[in-house]
Amino acid sequence: MYSVNFQQLNNKKFTFIEVKQKNIEITFMDYGATIMSIIVPDNKGNMETVIMGYQNLESYLENDMYLNAIIGPTSGRIQNATFSINNKKYKLDKNFLGTENLHGGKECFAFKFFSYEIIDNPNETKIIFTIEKHAENSSYPGNQIIKIIYTVKEGELLIEFIGETDEDTLLNLTNHAYFNLSGNMKNDILNHKLFVNSSKHMELNTKFIPYKIDDSINTRFDYTKFKKIKNNFYDGIYNLKTKGIDEPFILDNVSFDCLQVKYKDEVSHRVLKIYTTYPVIVVYTHNYPNNSDLLFGVINKRHLGICFEAQLPPNGININGIDNGILRKNEKYYHKTLFKFSVDPK
Repeated sequence: MYSVNFQQLNNKKFTFIEVKQKNIEITFMDYGATIMSIIVPDNKGNMETVIMGYQNLESYLENDMYLNAIIGPTSGRIQNATFSINNKKYKLDKNFLGTENLHGGKECFAFKFFSYEIIDNPNETKIIFTIEKHAENSSYPGNQIIKIIYTVKEGELLIEFIGETDEDTLLNLTNHAYFNLSGNMKNDILNHKLFVNSSKHMELNTKFIPYKIDDSINTRFDYTKFKKIKNNFYDGIYNLKTKGIDEPFILDNVSFDCLQVKYKDEVSHRVLKIYTTYPVIVVYTHNYPNNSDLLFGVINKRHLGICFEAQLPPNGININGIDNGILRKNEKYYHKTLFKFSVDPK
């Protein structure tokens, strides 16, 4: 079941698609193929959104938090905003610290309109967002067709990331949803409990660029045991440049059948479980809030949400020995991530 609504802003029409299935209601927007809200019940049956949301549509146009949008052509940071494919060097937008590329820069899909198709069935609804990227308007090689398929069914959201190219290129897609299971952002996420199926992470340099893989066990990145997020936040963590967690976690077992993340709020008893075909999940604890107004009059403060950005290794193109993120001509890019919501009274 779904409905479609429209809003005009700056002489542009924005489309909002509201989908309802059992125990879940999700609203999508065609700009950025953005998730506007995910409404699920708590242990008392209260239906509330479990992602952060801006109060005003204008904030999604600027969206320097990349809130809940699709990220690409590349996710994460690329060192010196450059990469090479087939011995040819490509230069990207230096939109981070004046020297690095973040989330594809000005070409990021978070700031583009997608076309859409809706396939509605009694037990599931699919929203197929499509965008075409042309080489003459891009710093990346080749022409690409990108599809993002959101499938909503009882208590679940599946995201499929699909891409094709006519020239070898770089492609690394993700969604940048900020989760908060307290409901309507009532509390921050530090008391939420977290498990991540990862014993290694990518170390960041002084410019937040991933450059090598390190062990995580018995460090602040160790969430292999289900624990409160704040348990790994030691006294000096705010002296770090990241001000929290903003690292790629290398998954121990890359399989869609394997539970990769379990995330729980012990007040609402909401639980989120994540499954993905991607090898990496960037965990970001919303360390740098901006001044944008949020829904429900909530102040945009640090650690109000947490991102689980399933993707290929960010900056892998510039690191020897790991997945470089190159999509070859006539190959198909396909990955998927499943978010399963439930209530656990324990």
